[in-house]
Amino acid sequence: MKIIKPIKEHKITVEKAPVSISAFLSEGLTEKTLKNISISEYDLVLLPGFIQWDTTNLEKKFLINIRKGPEFASDLPVILRNFDKIKLSNNIPANKLFESSGEKEYETIVKKQIELARNHLEHHSFYINEQKSDIIIGRNLPPPIIAEIVNCTEKSDKSIIKKAKHYIKSGADIIDIGCVSNKPNPDKVKQIIKNLKKNFDVLISIDSMDTEEILAAVDEKIDLILSLDLGNYKEFLNIPKNIPIVILPTNVKEGYFPKDPESRIENLFKLTEELQKNGFKKLIADPLLETPIAPGICNSLETYFLYKKKVCTKKYQNMELPLFFGISNVVELMDIDSVGINGLLASIAIELDIGVLFTVEHSIKLMGGVEELKESVKLNYISKYKKSPPINQGIQFFRAKGKVSQKMPKINENDAIIVDQLDPEYIPDEIGYFKIYVNHYAEKIYVLHLSNDHKLLNTLIGTNAEALSKKIIELKLTKNFQHINYLGRELSKAEFSLFSSKSYIQDV
Repeated sequence: MKIIKPIKEHKITVEKAPVSISAFLSEGLTEKTLKNISISEYDLVLLPGFIQWDTTNLEKKFLINIRKGPEFASDLPVILRNFDKIKLSNNIPANKLFESSGEKEYETIVKKQIELARNHLEHHSFYINEQKSDIIIGRNLPPPIIAEIVNCTEKSDKSIIKKAKHYIKSGADIIDIGCVSNKPNPDKVKQIIKNLKKNFDVLISIDSMDTEEILAAVDEKIDLILSLDLGNYKEFLNIPKNIPIVILPTNVKEGYFPKDPESRIENLFKLTEELQKNGFKKLIADPLLETPIAPGICNSLETYFLYKKKVCTKKYQNMELPLFFGISNVVELMDIDSVGINGLLASIAIELDIGVLFTVEHSIKLMGGVEELKESVKLNYISKYKKSPPINQGIQFFRAKGKVSQKMPKINENDAIIVDQLDPEYIPDEIGYFKIYVNHYAEKIYVLHLSNDHKLLNTLIGTNAEALSKKIIELKLTKNFQHINYLGRELSKAEFSLFSSKSYIQDV
């Protein structure tokens, strides 16, 4: 009752069912409960989302809408306040529908904003490659995500395809060929572009400051170039003017890297003016997002804010470009779980109306980062459109934590069995032992059953810990209760690692 007390829009009555766990509420028990209630004055009967049956038959019997509510009671306020957004279901929990409604709302908003952008294509809004994709970079649009394959020119074709496939599945809009500084390989660049085009219908960018590599990419009709600066732009004045180019406020050749925001912005405006004079219309400005603490993120964020303020003035309005936000400079160099950092950076990006986001999944701690960023963009984009905080919008992305909790019963510890020590004794299972592995790219858990003399006996592949555990018991691969307990624990850890993109190492 406490949870729904703040809800004033509806008259609500709570009826207690004769079960302690909502999933155990059967159709028969529900029918019996409803027969003892005068439900004619109500418009809706809302049942727990965890019930395991379809409510259609009861609707027909009682001639009233009987639908599934959320799986967790803590979600009731959100559902009750958003009846206008979702059509409750007879078989799908309301919270799942709410998540789906968030996705649909996002798609509707984006579609509307793209139509507006198409009628106002200028230096601040443009197609990356209209012949190949409908993605537009620009004002009031969700920023597309560039996902870099780091040191791409040193990787095998198989490794590149595997990484690109994972990025695309995770929501990346552009696959970036990350080149190796001071080790140019233009022939490899050409080969990579051909290979990516052969296997995927996706936009491709190149991240290089080397002239030969960039020109090689241009020969293969690259979709986006990262990056030109004050030191190398003159070498590319004759390339096709329809290729979007990211520009930097630096002169890498001379080791010039301005620190103060004013100098960075002045350099970006100078380079913008030079390139626009030479016919380039698709430019993206990178004020350079830097690592927290050292050299410091606040100074670089100040540059972004200042750029946005200046392009609103009459003097610089014709130089307004979409902004590039290299969030990997932040996420990669922090020993903190990436999901929260990606969420916060996405909110900053949406507030600043950033044009394009750049990220990587180079280390294991960043596995799943593209998906985290994609979902975070959706959440924050809806929120900006509705002028509300990024909460309760029908999209959420929790990994380690969440919004729900379990109500604790009163527990009498005096009568409890206290277990405060672990018995470290290990008795080998005479049938054999198990090795468990998680493959994040294949999205599979692999369980190898080996004999005690290390010969492979069985291989099981799945994604669900309970299903794998039950199959092991069904096949009688072990009868040892301690071993079964251990397997359940480890398979549960493996499933969570798969879900959260966390690395998994078996506790042996």
